[in-house]
Amino acid sequence: MKKSFITISIIVGILALGAGIYNLGKIFNQPSEEEIQEARQQIEKEFNTAEVELPEDEQLNLSERFPDNLKESQMQEIIHGMSHQKVEAEAKWGEYQITQERVERLLEVAILNEAAYQHGKTYVTILEKWAKGDFSTADKDHNAIWQILGGTVGEATGLLSPVEEQEYIERHFKNKTPKKENGNNEENTEE
Repeated sequence: MKKSFITISIIVGILALGAGIYNLGKIFNQPSEEEIQEARQQIEKEFNTAEVELPEDEQLNLSERFPDNLKESQMQEIIHGMSHQKVEAEAKWGEYQITQERVERLLEVAILNEAAYQHGKTYVTILEKWAKGDFSTADKDHNAIWQILGGTVGEATGLLSPVEEQEYIERHFKNKTPKKENGNNEENTEE
């Protein structure tokens, strides 16, 4: 009995020490206000980058990639993939970099097809906010699309910080070798 108590006490002590070290690490690894501001500026610059200003392998012909007759399932996948740039989630499948031009083109298509799409109003509502640069509810937007898609893993649990989002952009959209699938440069990755 005494050995069990000592063993349990040691285990609890080790766990408490580990949790303390982990939390201290999080506190000391917080980005500075300057780093946060720099990340915000870079994200805004990326959002406002015209398609023709992107590296050639990242450019999309928007009217071809997002045609007027875009299938609803494709609209869902694109909005879902774009939201990954903004949200925290246990798992993420699919990615599209968010740019002003891409959001505006998708909004045009969503408005054009709103009555034909089963969830047309949802897409228009999300894309109208995004077209104004408002991503404050991107986690809720992600989860709305995630539910429509029948998601079971990867529910958004919050928004990424500007620094985390910039790291996501760098990791997923910069300095990567494009994979050409079905004639486009989009790459689906599991995270």
